[in-house]
Amino acid sequence: MPIRKETTRHHLRDIIHKERIQKAKERRIKRKQRKESGAPAGIPQTLETLRTVDETIVPREDEEVVIEHETDELSSIFSGEVTPKILLTHSDRVCPRTIGFCKDLCLVIPNIQLVARWHLPLKKIIPLAIERGFTCLLIVNEDQKKINSLIVSHLPNGPTATFRLTNVLLRREMRSTRKVKYVESNVTPHLITTRFMTRLGLRTERILSGLFPNDSRLPPQPHSRTIVFHNQRDYIFFRHYRYIHRNTISDDDGNENKTKSRNEHIAMNEVGPKFTLKLRSIQLGTFDSQFGNYEWVRKKTEIGRSRRTFVL
Repeated sequence: MPIRKETTRHHLRDIIHKERIQKAKERRIKRKQRKESGAPAGIPQTLETLRTVDETIVPREDEEVVIEHETDELSSIFSGEVTPKILLTHSDRVCPRTIGFCKDLCLVIPNIQLVARWHLPLKKIIPLAIERGFTCLLIVNEDQKKINSLIVSHLPNGPTATFRLTNVLLRREMRSTRKVKYVESNVTPHLITTRFMTRLGLRTERILSGLFPNDSRLPPQPHSRTIVFHNQRDYIFFRHYRYIHRNTISDDDGNENKTKSRNEHIAMNEVGPKFTLKLRSIQLGTFDSQFGNYEWVRKKTEIGRSRRTFVL
């Protein structure tokens, strides 16, 4: 519709509003005609469905992927030969919120030990951790009293992954944890990882899954915790749930002879913490900021500006 120069701003707003209503009416008519004709419903388009085709997207059952997983640095953990033992520390002079986040991680990951940093450099911490049998070093960093990164360094041969850490919500800050005063930290959680599709994504999945024992990848127990790493558009969302199977007894009033039946009920709630990870780099070997050999580093020039290009 042509717009005259003397059209006022309010008149222009009314014109746009009427055009929007007309388009919505046409869409409803087309939707009704399509439903009456019996045509199948359309699939909604999202950034995931419109994702740019990547050569590195491979199925988990691919022969090269299976051979690589059987011979990489984490094969002993996934085969069950080694039980993960995690050392957790943080940067120097952290705020109480960072310490609270580290304590929440101790409730999530089994066989983990929190140690204060005491101004020790990582070059001294890593050899001591290897001597004492730790298989992984977790480092929580903060900047201006805000938690900003997480380093996962597997010992003694690596790899080391650096993640940007955002949207951190502690257990005490969540509504769903007000009635949950106790979390079964001694119970092995059930681990779920989803939507890691590329070779780099599978590599990242193994780095995160290597924090948990081999039993966490088995079918869940009746009373268990569930930990989820969900990848969506290169953001890895972490969630922690607790669920309990309960057997309830109900009376069947329809029958003349009242009988009681058992119904299985599952109670589930989110117990926290919750946060979001974004991969920054993967380094071969243990953490070395000066002479480390990087396997992958996130660069905007390589990824591009397209919103449909993902690396995981």
